[in-house]
Amino acid sequence: MIVQSLYQRYLDLSADPSSGVSPLYFSSGKISYVLELEADGSVAAFRDVRDYSGKKPVPLLMNVPEQASRSSGITPYFLTDKAEYAIGYYTLSAKESDTAKKFSDACKKHEAFKSLALQVMTGVEDAAVKALIAFFDRWDVANVRDQPLLQPYMGDLDKGIDTNIAFKLRGQHALVHELDSVRSAWIRYRQQQDSVPEFEAQCLITGETNVPIAKTHSKIKGVRGAQQAGASLVSFNFRSAESYGKDSQQSYNSPVGKTAMFGYTTALNHLLASSGNRMLMGDMTVVFWSGSREDAEEVEAFFAGAVNPNANAAVEDKSLTAQLKDAIKRIRDGKSLTPNMVPHGDTPFYVLGLSPNNARLSVRFFWQGNLADMVEKLGMHAADFSIASGDGRREDQLSSYRILEETRRVGSDGQKVGDEPPARLGGELFRSIILGTAYPHSLYTGVLNRVRADGIVNPLRASIIKAYLVRYCRIHKVDSYKEALTMSLNPDTKEPAYRLGRLFAVLERAQQEAAGGPGRLNATIKDRYFNAAASNPASVFPILIKLSQHHMTKSNFGHFRDKEMQEIFDGVEGFPAHLDLQRQGLFILGYYHQKQYYSAQRQAAAEARNEAAAAGATEIQP
Repeated sequence: MIVQSLYQRYLDLSADPSSGVSPLYFSSGKISYVLELEADGSVAAFRDVRDYSGKKPVPLLMNVPEQASRSSGITPYFLTDKAEYAIGYYTLSAKESDTAKKFSDACKKHEAFKSLALQVMTGVEDAAVKALIAFFDRWDVANVRDQPLLQPYMGDLDKGIDTNIAFKLRGQHALVHELDSVRSAWIRYRQQQDSVPEFEAQCLITGETNVPIAKTHSKIKGVRGAQQAGASLVSFNFRSAESYGKDSQQSYNSPVGKTAMFGYTTALNHLLASSGNRMLMGDMTVVFWSGSREDAEEVEAFFAGAVNPNANAAVEDKSLTAQLKDAIKRIRDGKSLTPNMVPHGDTPFYVLGLSPNNARLSVRFFWQGNLADMVEKLGMHAADFSIASGDGRREDQLSSYRILEETRRVGSDGQKVGDEPPARLGGELFRSIILGTAYPHSLYTGVLNRVRADGIVNPLRASIIKAYLVRYCRIHKVDSYKEALTMSLNPDTKEPAYRLGRLFAVLERAQQEAAGGPGRLNATIKDRYFNAAASNPASVFPILIKLSQHHMTKSNFGHFRDKEMQEIFDGVEGFPAHLDLQRQGLFILGYYHQKQYYSAQRQAAAEARNEAAAAGATEIQP
């Protein structure tokens, strides 16, 4: 379904003149320089047309005659190509023999470029074409490095990066390859090539029979980590893939018509070139698209913003985006959601994750559904991560980046330090969000390890632990943990690990109150005993309870803490000798919930005092 969906995307784009998608026999190409010609074929100017608005010059991107992939040998492109093909440019080497070889190769490439151009443009009557033919007749590759107009650009040309050159007749606005007569000649040339197919069969995309099958498939560019020249999505390189006498090297055992092949590769390259349809998630490059032309841009922007809140929010205020976000919040809050609350809910939607694999692309995952399904998955993700902080607020969206950052070490200044999260973990997390599957186990254990190392139990770490356990219980149908996996404190749950986490928070609070309040001690029982209490409660809690009796006798609030301990002990039948990883997470979650309960109490008391003070000040006003 991947290539079929991409081909349909191409058909939708090609029906829109403003989409910029390349028509058949053309492709998107980079142009860095334009060689202007006089009518007699002499060089009038050599212009750098790159965009210098950023840190580095960026070539112009435009539709050019199709540029097939090339890995070895000499394969010229029609009228737009690298400097070594277009003008026979060559670089110098320390050894004279190496320079001579480069010069010889450049001559052969330029000759192939010229031969293709003359063959295609035969019979074309146009002043620009005549000027280009005259240029080929008088251009001397041996003197290319001595051309005065090239001298300002020799440094960049010698680097060999983005040196593509196009041609133009002085006084004309259009480049030679953009002229209607030249485009028509190129199309006729390609049609003649396709009229003698090497192999005909039924196309697996369109279902048409007896159509020319693509011998090889065009390269896909824009996947992070893949070769700069592009990589193949459909390709075979071993004999076991051959079937019924079809050569696996030529992709005939995956029969895709030439037109359909051009369509799906063009659509995928167009998506990868668009910042609005492409994002990086760990070791994956993700592209996504709507299957409908109606509100497609806004739907795609909504998805990008939902999975990555730092994405472009240009359509933030539009009504459709607001309705979709409201639907996600309703799911997060456990409210019912009717079909009419998701506008265009039946709109097809697709998400494709790609990773490089040598000269080929690996499909990490492919999700297809409709907009309502996607909203449900995003709402489920928001609900699973939903947890109350000390002030009772919840974040609407959590980016994958922020979630993964919690697996990193925290420096003395509170900033994340050390190695970046594993790239593969980012891809696994994104996949679990989109597919609604279990969150990565390595994310869960990574957060547990961070808590053990630095003792920080913040809202985000607690929400990661909660979300992992919620999906673990949902997928494995474990009911014993559910009462503990709430957004805020649930005093009624009987889960021992959760209650022990609460108990540890009460004991820590008693110690702080005995010292005069939070912040008075350089270290609390948490700094010394937390890890042991979370993994081996039986070895630690008897000691802590004995210490707490001393703390509560010194505190003004000792009777409150004693009452809380009694309430917690009602659900604990002895201290377990060991807690497994799931119950260690419940312990941390219980500790966090109890701490946030205390924080909410303090905030409520502070607000009450402020209101009372404000009321008193109002009463004494004259």
